Amino acid sequence: MMVKLKLIKGTFKREFALAATHPMRILVIKEGNGLLCMNSGDYELKNSRIFFIPEEGLVRLEGEITTGYWLNFCSSLYAEFLKQHLDPLAKNLFLNLSFRDLSGNRLEKAFNLLDQLKKEIEVNRDLALLSQCLSLFLGFTAGFDGYLAALTLDELQQTIRFKAILENFYKKEKAIRFYAREMGMSPRKLNAFLDHVLGKSLFVLIKDRIMREAEVLLLDSEYTVDEIAIILGFSNAANFGIAFRRYKGISLSQFSNTENEN
Repeated sequence: MMVKLKLIKGTFKREFALAATHPMRILVIKEGNGLLCMNSGDYELKNSRIFFIPEEGLVRLEGEITTGYWLNFCSSLYAEFLKQHLDPLAKNLFLNLSFRDLSGNRLEKAFNLLDQLKKEIEVNRDLALLSQCLSLFLGFTAGFDGYLAALTLDELQQTIRFKAILENFYKKEKAIRFYAREMGMSPRKLNAFLDHVLGKSLFVLIKDRIMREAEVLLLDSEYTVDEIAIILGFSNAANFGIAFRRYKGISLSQFSNTENEN
């Protein structure tokens, strides 16, 4: 399993470290007090505090936890999150230890997302759905996806499902009827849902996703432009280049040169 989520509670002493199978680690304190003990120092445990923990160093707890969660997952799932969150801060989320204190509606939504992730793990759901559930949890708790706070639980679940379907098919399926059928909705209802929840049409969402993937492949792969065009569903490199320029305002070569200079 590429992601593990464990309920933790009880009295903890700093002599014992929490086991982590994967490098990306999050500690969620729903109710508890004490200290998170790291090589860099001790950090206060508080109700509704979420820690993003770097890979380096053992994680030890000292105190009493009534309800908490220990989440760890592989680097490839984090890479999927980064494809959807190009904010430079997203790349640094696990560079140093940081935390967020949530309250009210934001706290409720965070735990809704965490509970949904737990359910998907328990039923061994497909990787695309797990990845989207985890990405929404990370994005929301880290402050990148604030729009989720306004959604109902049902809308959250539908958003996770749509994003998983989009991830599986955005390179080859462009028709609203296909996505509507996969969602169990009429095309009209899906259009209304996407406009309400994400504020974008299916066409724009697919275009955004393709161009985010294009940026990743141009910068972090050995593929040629011709190969990337084929991967992303373009008939040829020329059409890919035209679409990229319209979206980014610069050519493929200008983008690559600018990013390499940075």
